[in-house]
Amino acid sequence: MSSFAEYVLGIKDKLNHGGLRTGAEKPVPYGLRIDVEDGGTTVPVTLYEGKKGFSAVVAGKAGPLKETVEGLLRGAPPVGNTVGKPYGFEDLTGYEAGWIGTDESGKGDVFGPLVVAAVAVKPDTVAALTGIGVKDCKQLSDKKAGELAGQIRRICAGQYQELLLLPERYNSLYAAMKSEGKNLNHLMAWAHARVLEDVLEKVPCRFAIADQFADVRFVESRLMARGRAIVLVQKPRAEQNIAVAAASVLARDAFLRNLALLSQRFGLELPKGAGSQVNEAIPRFVAAHGKAALKEVAKIHFKTFEGVL
Repeated sequence: MSSFAEYVLGIKDKLNHGGLRTGAEKPVPYGLRIDVEDGGTTVPVTLYEGKKGFSAVVAGKAGPLKETVEGLLRGAPPVGNTVGKPYGFEDLTGYEAGWIGTDESGKGDVFGPLVVAAVAVKPDTVAALTGIGVKDCKQLSDKKAGELAGQIRRICAGQYQELLLLPERYNSLYAAMKSEGKNLNHLMAWAHARVLEDVLEKVPCRFAIADQFADVRFVESRLMARGRAIVLVQKPRAEQNIAVAAASVLARDAFLRNLALLSQRFGLELPKGAGSQVNEAIPRFVAAHGKAALKEVAKIHFKTFEGVL
C-alpha cells in the first residue's frame, strides 16, 4: 500500500493536471488540508489517513470550482466554462479534440545534446498520460523519466517527434546563428518550430503550447505554412500542461541516454548541469582527448570554456 505522502502527491498531481493550482497546506488532525485555487476562487480539500485507508473531503461553497475538484477526484472530466481547462487554454475554446505541446532538455547542460520534443494529445491520451503520472521532468528522477518515456512513446505512438542535436551539430548551428547576429533563443525557436511542424504532418491539429523562453514572435516567425495556421500559446511554466509535460519527459530521456553514450564513447563520465563537477571534468577530458574534441561532447559557447579554447 502506498504511504499517505504518496497519496497526497497523487491527489495534487491529479488536480494540477486538471488545470488547477494547489496552494497553501495546513496539517490537521489525522490529515492535511490543501487549498485548491483557480483564479480568485479557492476550495479547501482535506486529505485524511484513517484505519480504513485514505480519503478526501471537498469543502467550500457550491460552484464550478468545487464541482470540478469533486469530478477530478472521482476521475470525471472537468466541468464549467474556464475552471479545469488545460493550463494555457483557460481563455480558449475548440482545443478539446487535441493539441500539441513542445519542450526541450539540455539547454542548460554544458555536456551532451540539446533535445526538443513535441507530443500531440487527445482526450484518451490525456487520460492515459495523467493516469501513469506524467509530469514536468524536473519533478522526476532520471530513472522515473526513463520509465515514463517508454510508456509515453507507446501511448502516443505516431504522435510525437524528438529532435536530437548532438554537440557537434549544435555548435555548428549556434555558430551559424551567431554569424547572422542571432542568439540561443533563435536556435531554440527554430528547433521548437521544427518538431511542431513534424508532428503537424502526422497529426492535423489547431492548437499548440510551448514554454515562453523569449519573445513569442521568435517561434512564430520560424513556423512554416502548417504551423502558421494553428493557435500557438506560449506561457511560462507551460510544463503544467500535460502535452508539454510529456514532451519534457521524452526530451529529458533522450538527453540522458545520449549523454551516457557520449560518456561511453570517450571513456569519461560527462556530468549533467553546469556546476563544479563540469568544471572538474573539462580538464580531464582535454588531457585525454585534446581541446579540439570538446566540440563533440559539449556546447562550447558556455562561459565555462573561456580561457580553455
